[in-house]
Amino acid sequence: MQTHLLKTLLKISQVQSFALAAEHLNMTLSAVSMQMKSLEQQLDASLFDRKFRPPKLTPLGLAVAEKAQVVIDAEQAMIDLCERGDQLTGRYRLGFVSTASARLLPTFLTNALRRAPDAKFDFETGLSEQLEEKVLNGQLDAAVVTVSGQTDDRLQTDILLQERLIFAAPRNLGPLGLKAMMLVAPFLHFMPSTGIGKLIAQEMTRSGDGILHSKLVLDSVEAIMECVKNGVGFTLLPEPDVLRLADSNVITIELEEPGLYRELALVTLPNSPTASSSGLLKNLLII
Repeated sequence: MQTHLLKTLLKISQVQSFALAAEHLNMTLSAVSMQMKSLEQQLDASLFDRKFRPPKLTPLGLAVAEKAQVVIDAEQAMIDLCERGDQLTGRYRLGFVSTASARLLPTFLTNALRRAPDAKFDFETGLSEQLEEKVLNGQLDAAVVTVSGQTDDRLQTDILLQERLIFAAPRNLGPLGLKAMMLVAPFLHFMPSTGIGKLIAQEMTRSGDGILHSKLVLDSVEAIMECVKNGVGFTLLPEPDVLRLADSNVITIELEEPGLYRELALVTLPNSPTASSSGLLKNLLII
């Protein structure tokens, strides 16, 4: 029996859908269906109740999926055992928080080509909370996320770097100073429900959220910085993003009380095969 059939079964059990499993595995829906029929034939057992749409795992199917995780973990353990020195091998599913992916992914891929030529990687981007949930339920092996006070303590968290937050504003508003700017210009706020958004909300509450002229919530760092460049309003973001996206129309203003940082971390499941490789993955993320 080939383990890729078991991996497909496990993915279906995690996402409760043939279609979603196909999407996560970069397969067609018909390929997923054919694999499951092949697995049932090899086991001479009915793993799905196809009276339902989408088909539901039978009690036996659930039990087989549970055993499949044991087999897959054992396979990964053998791969890890045979790793060559400090090189990664095998395939890894990695997530990157969207606000940092544009900066970290090129570094990771450059380092991976040189230091981990035998490893394969699948990537996706998203919000920290979504990525953490996918690591917890096995849809991702690891993810780079913004550390927040609500990071799930079931995850192993390895800090990668700290990025201080700074204000960015249109140059024509610079002479006003920060306090006056708050009275006359909209504040462009990255999603307050996200990891970085919560840090921004914390600082704005301290420094004058109560006197803001107005607030616009956006879900894209790039869109926020384009608005700043076009004089729409001012913002507070990690310094590397501001410097990467600013032009001559943008000025930066440091916090009155410096020391507010966004921490980026690599999260994995403790005692998982990937957790034992977290140090090697972390090294690929460092310039």
